[in-house]
Amino acid sequence: MGNDELELQAETMNMMAINIKQFTDEIRMDMEDGNYDPIIGLGKSGIGKTVSIAELAQELGIGYKEIRLVAMQEQDLLGVPEVYDHRTSYAANTLLPDASRDGEVGLLVFDEITSCSQTLRAAAYQLLDSQRSVGNYHLPEKWKVIALGNGLGDGGVFTGMESAFLSRATCFRVDVNFNVWKNWATAHDVNKTVVAFLENNKELIHKMNPDDIATIFPCPRSWTALSKKLNAREKRASNGILSPEQVEIYAAGAIGSDVASSFAAFYAYNRDVLSVDDILAGRVKAKDMQGIEQQAMYITIREVVSECKKILEQGNTGLGEFTDDAIKTTINIIRWIGEACNVRLDYATVALNDMMQGIPQFRDLVLVNEDFSLDCPEFTALMDKLNLSFTAR
Repeated sequence: MGNDELELQAETMNMMAINIKQFTDEIRMDMEDGNYDPIIGLGKSGIGKTVSIAELAQELGIGYKEIRLVAMQEQDLLGVPEVYDHRTSYAANTLLPDASRDGEVGLLVFDEITSCSQTLRAAAYQLLDSQRSVGNYHLPEKWKVIALGNGLGDGGVFTGMESAFLSRATCFRVDVNFNVWKNWATAHDVNKTVVAFLENNKELIHKMNPDDIATIFPCPRSWTALSKKLNAREKRASNGILSPEQVEIYAAGAIGSDVASSFAAFYAYNRDVLSVDDILAGRVKAKDMQGIEQQAMYITIREVVSECKKILEQGNTGLGEFTDDAIKTTINIIRWIGEACNVRLDYATVALNDMMQGIPQFRDLVLVNEDFSLDCPEFTALMDKLNLSFTAR
């Protein structure tokens, strides 16, 4: 094995790299299988590891506890020692899960596992072994420990990790993936310009120099923070569009000044987007899209996908059934995508993929509603033209 391979193995700790969705899917299936053995996920900071686990617990309707180990001491896990009849015991620790209080089934996250002290890791390690206990505390039978942290080359504070710790768990590198993040962004109403910009600059979804001591850098967490700022300030703007100067200030504070200017320049294309109301009403044809800049088209696509999500959520009557207005509007969107396909194939591919992957209600409409293909034969024709497949997950 060469030196480069040895260095890579040292940085990754010989772990396989998977994306966040694959990581949470592993945890979901473990919980469904009744497998409560611990799992470890290490990756770059700001990619959404912790928030994804919290959302998974909420989705599954189970308990959730999160402990940031870097701000704790060993005694915090053990509990306060008490001496009675020459025996030492430990007071109950409210930081750790209690089945009667927090639920019989749940996820316990040890965050920043690679940034805390070795003695604290040793204490946490006791909850990963077969006894699943520390001090007088015993982890409830159906709670699963998930340890999250940064690897050696991830730019965060790395105090170490022991092989004995890793050997007690299933271990993965968790990497950022733009398409996985984009599906999450669609579900969480991330600002349309943020997603459109990253669609054109995928390498900026996470860009950090691990050799920098401290610097602002773009990552899913900072892009989401910028989105929150833009969404709030756009509501206050008279026409819903911010000035380039405003956008550059907001972007610089969230993702860094080196990317802020290019993002602000991209944002300016909001002045040239197509009328989403006209698209939803079926009034936009291919000729109306001729000469529209690519940047403006990608912003338009994101706004249309966002509106489609809202329409189908509001028009969903259950079991794949939707109101007539929701179906009609969705058909108009698909016909518009067909018109966009006559301008550039990639416009149609991005728009249809975003709807298929990011809007669960759209999947229900297409897969469960038997009349949809009859009402909208353009959908099947478009899928064939773009060589896309659409099956249940």
